[in-house]
Amino acid sequence: MRRLTDHRVFRPLPLAIISAGALLCASANAQTPGNWPLDRQVDEAFQQVLRAPANMEAGLNYARLLVQDGNYEGGIAAMERLLLDPAAHPAVRLELAVLYYRLGSYAMAESLLVHALENPELTGAYRTQAEALLRDTRERNQISQLDGSVMIGLRVQSNPAARTDRDTVLAGGLPVAVPGPLKPHSDTDVQATLRLDHRYDLGTQNEAAIVSSLVAQAVKYSSSSGSQLSVGQTDPYNYVLAEATSGIRFKPSAVGAPGLTLRPHLILGGIQSQGHKLLDIFGAGLDVAYVIDERTRIDAGYEYRQFDYATRIDVPNANQLGGPDNLFRVRLSRELSPGSVLSGELRSRFRRTDRDFYDYDAHEGRVTYALSYANPFVEGAGFWTTSVWGGVLQRHYDAADPSVDPSKRRRDTEWRLGVGNTFALTTAWSVLVQLERIETDANLPNYRNKNSSLFGAVNYRF
Repeated sequence: MRRLTDHRVFRPLPLAIISAGALLCASANAQTPGNWPLDRQVDEAFQQVLRAPANMEAGLNYARLLVQDGNYEGGIAAMERLLLDPAAHPAVRLELAVLYYRLGSYAMAESLLVHALENPELTGAYRTQAEALLRDTRERNQISQLDGSVMIGLRVQSNPAARTDRDTVLAGGLPVAVPGPLKPHSDTDVQATLRLDHRYDLGTQNEAAIVSSLVAQAVKYSSSSGSQLSVGQTDPYNYVLAEATSGIRFKPSAVGAPGLTLRPHLILGGIQSQGHKLLDIFGAGLDVAYVIDERTRIDAGYEYRQFDYATRIDVPNANQLGGPDNLFRVRLSRELSPGSVLSGELRSRFRRTDRDFYDYDAHEGRVTYALSYANPFVEGAGFWTTSVWGGVLQRHYDAADPSVDPSKRRRDTEWRLGVGNTFALTTAWSVLVQLERIETDANLPNYRNKNSSLFGAVNYRF
């Protein structure tokens, strides 16, 4: 059974931030020659402010360029000076609110947005952006916050059971022909995924909050039906997965490391397949997030899980499969421009059981690029996000499996390449389409396989 895939490859910033950021950069580039180095553009804009301190456009241009250069504090100071002019357009308050939002000052952002919306001169796209951002900001200012999503989709796969693409495999070290029923064949599945995230603000100086999440997924394959279990089942399993985490997220230091956030948490979950319990999961973890600057952040973590398999007729070695699973992960994300994010992720997993030939160490690297942009066909109809990702994973097993080849330990290299697009229909509804290719090259023919998948889903966020 393949592991649960998180189809939310990248969750973009709220649309109002992307819109305002795009307008911000476009306006700044229009004021200063775009082929100049950015530091020279900032210096030239500052000279324009000195020459004409009352010129609103010159002041806005300077503030926007400071933000584009990553100097958010300087941009905020420059925009606040512009608000001293009673004739300042309310869009300036909107842009200032966006900056405070990105710094996590949601109360200040809400106040600025309320004042901006009270001004009838804020119209069109600016008003739409301000209203959307105000809704999001008010939610973040609540003591108790609950949000989530429901996704229902259809997936077509060329080889969902990961069957070997070789004509012969090994059994006890000897080659045997693969019978026709065990060769790769395509299948279709319907899946439903629920995600709930809850945050309860404890009202402390270190921004402590109880943060909990629940992820549940049900998958039904067209080739699999009923709940009867049988020895040697090779068809994909229908399954239901659920996992919950809960812990306290806080900033350990507001002075020495203001961008550091920690979240120790507990983990509880389980999987059912064909209507019967397959395994129970319990453990603990630690999430670490560090904001390097307003465009760059690091997310890391450690998760310990204990797997306890149920005794079933189709899993005769259940008592040998259980044991600890340790996962280490780190991801670096960089916002290249408003709505454009590049991220790289490394994962290491160490799986231990009661038999050495089931134990493995796995190391994976993945790179994802995501771009959010306005609907190219219908103005004001929301934003689309295109994501492209690729990665490689290596698994090394601790001992040879005598049932396959007693003289050779298994080693796998898995290559992954995918592209996806999210089409926003409204602020809540969206359509997701993903295409992914996975190829596994192994030193044992039993585990060499290929799989292509096409996934389409409707997603509702609340």
